[in-house]
Amino acid sequence: MDYTAQVNSFLPKSSIPTIALASTILETGLGILLFIGFKTKYAAYATALLTLFFALAMTCSFGIKEPLDYSVFTFSAGAFLLATMPYYNWSIDQLFIK
Repeated sequence: MDYTAQVNSFLPKSSIPTIALASTILETGLGILLFIGFKTKYAAYATALLTLFFALAMTCSFGIKEPLDYSVFTFSAGAFLLATMPYYNWSIDQLFIK
């Protein structure tokens, strides 16, 4: 929660526990969905938005160098790219199509 407070320094302190819990649940859940390939398009869009918000929060709190050093914008763009793919080989989604 300390790092969440640092990244979101522009938000009220009372919202930090909620943000920390929500981001942990979203990151874990979306990671699992992407790993197994279930609802990949939706999971990729959600991941792209989550990482974009994270990059913007890092930029507001630490400056532009920090998210660029950790390639957060690149990760977000990669997730957006994954969301635009027409199909996903080796995914659970492909099993439902066939």
